[in-house]
Amino acid sequence: MVQWRQSAGNREQSSTLLKLSNIGEKMLRKAKTQRMKNAYLCGLVDGEGSFNISVKPHDRTRFGWVIDATFSLTLEKEAEHVLVALQQALRCGRIIEKPGQPNYKLIIEQSRRNIAEKIIPFFERYPLEIKTKSFQHFKEVVERLERKEHANPESFLRLATFAITHTEATGHPKYTIEDILRTMKHKPPNAEQIVKEELSRGQAKDFSGSPEAIRRTPSEGE
Repeated sequence: MVQWRQSAGNREQSSTLLKLSNIGEKMLRKAKTQRMKNAYLCGLVDGEGSFNISVKPHDRTRFGWVIDATFSLTLEKEAEHVLVALQQALRCGRIIEKPGQPNYKLIIEQSRRNIAEKIIPFFERYPLEIKTKSFQHFKEVVERLERKEHANPESFLRLATFAITHTEATGHPKYTIEDILRTMKHKPPNAEQIVKEELSRGQAKDFSGSPEAIRRTPSEGE
């Protein structure tokens, strides 16, 4: 998602969101069936939604790290009714004020059960176009979490590698594989080799780097 700042870029993004909200409102009014409404809502998510996977430290977890999935969409507060329509279509999600930005409303869902049982099936019925790769990565991580692949050290490390390297291919994640290798609890003795195998197998499908990426520090390239 775009980082919001008081700038010309922020005003332009605000204008874009408002236009999208107005378009969404008109389309929702014109929609004669729930299926048509859902298709319009899918298009809005395709433009401004977020399917985010984060890997971050968490002292209370078994390995000292946690893999989380979050779905969200931000609109201007005047378009809250559009978020309500999306909430009703998805049958989940909380609508809140965007923290520190009182002019915006946010629908957010972080429950893995709701994501697996409601959000993913919805966007399989109404396929995305722009965010196809992002959604497929999101879906794969959630499905692997549902299979409890985060429950043992080796499969956790493989899944974390997949999650982080995808993010590295599209931006700069807050944490790197090196951070995990350095601080992971109950780390397998062959942890670095596991990461290299995961990369070389191509399971991190959207990653264009090499096994040497595990040596990158957060400051490089940022």
